[in-house]
Amino acid sequence: MRSFEGCVALITGAGSGIGRATACTMARGGAHVAIVDRNREGAGETADLIAKEGGISRVWTGDVTDYTGIAHIVHLVEEEFGKIDILVNNAGVASDRCPLEEVTPEMFERSMRVHIGGTIFTTQSVLPGMKNRAAGVIVNLSSIQGQIGYPNGATYNAAKGGILALTTGWAKEFAPWKIRVNAVAPGHCLTPMPLAFDTPDVIAAKEQTIPLKRYGQPEDMANAISYLASCEASFVTGQVISPNGGFQMT
Repeated sequence: MRSFEGCVALITGAGSGIGRATACTMARGGAHVAIVDRNREGAGETADLIAKEGGISRVWTGDVTDYTGIAHIVHLVEEEFGKIDILVNNAGVASDRCPLEEVTPEMFERSMRVHIGGTIFTTQSVLPGMKNRAAGVIVNLSSIQGQIGYPNGATYNAAKGGILALTTGWAKEFAPWKIRVNAVAPGHCLTPMPLAFDTPDVIAAKEQTIPLKRYGQPEDMANAISYLASCEASFVTGQVISPNGGFQMT
């Protein structure tokens, strides 16, 4: 079923990992996808994958910490495609992975500018069009770290926890315009971030702490994001889904 036929989806950080998998999944469902990433080469590879399957996408190079620049990109996407139905705030940076005593102002500012600032100001730019149409869906990418907290990850825990608070606040704030806002909080997932930091032995050891005995794949997260963005979730707002293989159970 092509759940996104006629829809336009803007996905930040779509040049790799979860963002790429989400872009491909939504394009497969019929969406026109605006791929936004600071890495033009990675974004181009995502567009190529979509084109090979007959999908439609367009690449915009930009950094979500450039708040004026991201507003301009939103304007260009709306000019190109006529609207934005779905916003996926996916762009992120890796956790600091150090004791609190070693956290620097630069670490704090980077995490907050990307995760909190990027989510706030990208949403701010998309919101007027959604309000004018009295329709829209926003999916924010949090993390299991924002739910349960990891040691040695203060700024990432704080930023991803903040995204959960933004999600519930916006779900209430935007509901009069029929705009739904939800979050996905991935558990351990094999994206470029952990693969850059963890050895195969570390990954194998972490897998043993997951009841399903495997890491998540970007496609697992993309499926959850796509569900929340779809009409099948039309009565779902202010919620968080955490695909984590049973690592955290509620």
